This record gives sequence, structure tokens and C-alpha cells, in this order.
Amino acid sequence: MSDGANEVRWAHRVPQDLIHRLYAGEARGQLDEALLEDVGIRFCLRCESILAVAEATGGRIAGPRCAAAGGRSVVLRASMDDGEEPLRCAACGWATTWSAYYRRCMHRQLSQGGAKSVFREFLARWRAAKSPAEKMIAVDQVIHAFHAYLMEHRRTGERGRQPTRSVAVNLIEGKLNEVVAFLEELAGHAPRHPELSASLAVWRDRARSSQEHVWRDGRIVRKSLRG
Repeated sequence: MSDGANEVRWAHRVPQDLIHRLYAGEARGQLDEALLEDVGIRFCLRCESILAVAEATGGRIAGPRCAAAGGRSVVLRASMDDGEEPLRCAACGWATTWSAYYRRCMHRQLSQGGAKSVFREFLARWRAAKSPAEKMIAVDQVIHAFHAYLMEHRRTGERGRQPTRSVAVNLIEGKLNEVVAFLEELAGHAPRHPELSASLAVWRDRARSSQEHVWRDGRIVRKSLRG
């Protein structure tokens, strides 16, 4: 029954080279609209994959065989605790187990983390965009977004959301440090559009804030309590 898991497919992360060429052209005042469309659609597919994994984890699995045929079906998990629970699509007969399905999701940077709204907002913004400039802004905002986590300051007890991890690692090829370095490299292409410059400034500010925190024993803590 687990053979059906082999039919599960996820959109790949977007190659850095495509994004680099897109930003370099925009900085020169020569925005490549065909490349923009390609990059934007790749981001859309990737965001849809991330949100689909979140839906599956919550108990609603999109049938991959129906999706490949251009249709849509939803397989509901009866139990959230049984990893060997059989899953079967009534429409096409696709079948697997939850554990086999979940293995197709692991180690692929498909977790939405604290960024569900970021991915949803990008999809809505891209689909509503009427001009190349609006599409470019949508792409720029999603790759410069951050996951935000609720944290409590150990000295003051104040609680708030702090940026801790770039969303871009879910969307762009590379390890986290490589993707962050790539985003810094993009800054070398001074953007023509003022909204792109503004999002870059916000991203840098949040990046500095995020670097004040690190993962330790499964939670986020400040690197230093001094200052």
C-alpha cells in the first residue's frame, strides 16, 4: 500500500541564478518580464506545496494522483496518532500510509513554521497583481520575509514576536546561511523601484534582530543578556 507515496511530488525551491538575473535586470532598468513570470510561478508552486504539507499534517491530504490529472480530491486522516493508518482516495484509488506519505515531506524545507500568513499573502498578492512592477514587489516581499516567533524577554518578562529565521530558505535553493548571504548579495544590485529598496531596509533591520537569538535545546534564546 505504501507504493502510492512515490506519487507524491512537491515543487522544488527556486534556483538562485534565476533570481539573481531577475534582480540584476531590474537594477539596470531592464526588468525581464518573462523571467519574472517564471520566477513568480515557481514561487507560487513552492508556496502551494508548503501549505499543502501543513494541511496534510492537520489531517487533510490532497490526493496526488487526482492533482496530476488536473483534478482535486481530499483524503481525510481518521486518526492523528496512527502512523500506519491506511490512506485511500475514493475518487482514483490512490493509497498509501500516513508514515510513508510523511516521509515524502521530510528534509525538504516544506515546514511553514511561523510563516503561514507570508505564503498565503504572497499567493494572493501575486494573483491580484496587474503589472510587472506589482509582481516584482510581491516576489521581493516574500523572499525578504521572516518567520516570527513568540518570545519572552528573560529580564523584563515582556512578550512579543521576534524575527528569527528567513522565509527565503523555504523558497530558494541553498542552506540557511547560503540563502541569507545570497539575499545580501542581491543588495549589491541597487533596486530601481522604491518599494524594493524599502523592503530591503526592513529585511536588514530584522536580520540584525534575528542574529541576537539562537536555537538552544529546542527553543530560541538570546545570545547575550548584556546591553
